[in-house]
Amino acid sequence: MPLPSLSPTRSPLRKPGRRRWYAVTSAVVAAGLLAGCASGGAAPDAPDAAASSETISFSYEGYSADIPADPQRVVVLDSRSGLEMALLADYPLVATAYGTDSPLSPLIDDDVAHLKNTAFDLNREEIASYNPDLIVVGVGWWNFYEGEDFKLDEIAPVLAVNDGLEVAGASAATPFVAMTDQLSLLGRDHQADEAIAGYEQAVADAKQRIGAATEGKVVSVIHAPSDNFTVISDESIYETVLPELGFTILENDEITNAPPNQNGIGHMLSYENAVSSLGAADMLLVYKDDVAADLDPLLKRVPSVASGHWIDGNLAERFGFALTYTSFVNGIADAVEGFTDF
Repeated sequence: MPLPSLSPTRSPLRKPGRRRWYAVTSAVVAAGLLAGCASGGAAPDAPDAAASSETISFSYEGYSADIPADPQRVVVLDSRSGLEMALLADYPLVATAYGTDSPLSPLIDDDVAHLKNTAFDLNREEIASYNPDLIVVGVGWWNFYEGEDFKLDEIAPVLAVNDGLEVAGASAATPFVAMTDQLSLLGRDHQADEAIAGYEQAVADAKQRIGAATEGKVVSVIHAPSDNFTVISDESIYETVLPELGFTILENDEITNAPPNQNGIGHMLSYENAVSSLGAADMLLVYKDDVAADLDPLLKRVPSVASGHWIDGNLAERFGFALTYTSFVNGIADAVEGFTDF
């Protein structure tokens, strides 16, 4: 049986139907949000001085910077929260980090350059060669570069994007607080509204496609490295999306009483306990450290795995904003449609 997958090569951000009251499809939303990318490129022309002269005093969750209100040449240094915010804000990208596992990378226009170095070994000269008037990066990477005395803000003003994992008011019920707050500070409230509408439309379309099959089904999400596995139970994209699609997230005493994962994402169990702890799940979403690795033989005995009702997940969709959530919804719908006898 072919393995359902949430691989970004499935182009999960695709065109759904229209909302009755909102005559914009999520694919059109994505296209509109990303239109600024089309004017990218690596030519080192100077940014338009008039367009870049107006600034915004950006201040959010402990990070502050004066940045251009209408940047003309934007370089993005990570393929997660930094890239997603740049796409949502409709920034004209000239270069970006490119992660093959990122659901956002397929949305980058062909004429936007890919930075040659990884996030861990950025090259200042390469970044400066694109003559950016704004650098965008996730706040976690920004803190790392600051610790390394990288001095990014000597190249161009920096927008450090908060990924929203620990923002006040954010929860599984309100996952887009950081996205809407930061886009509002950037003067781009309507982009936040459009992105959320696109996500809501994707959920509605997915329910039409798979709702009859998923309603009341039990699901569990695990991270499965080689030595043990963790049942993910923190407030995350899974806690938001899967119940929206009709699933009930598996809970039992064996999982609850297991030792907590040191990263606080859930509870760790031995593969010897896989069948007893996960046996009640109708579907399993599995995240492997090595995407090419085979499942542990004991995990293969779990009924949902043995019956083919499991999904090989993409860790790059662990968190994000509305574009990532939309990608995750579409990927789940695609995978469930591929199941037999579900």
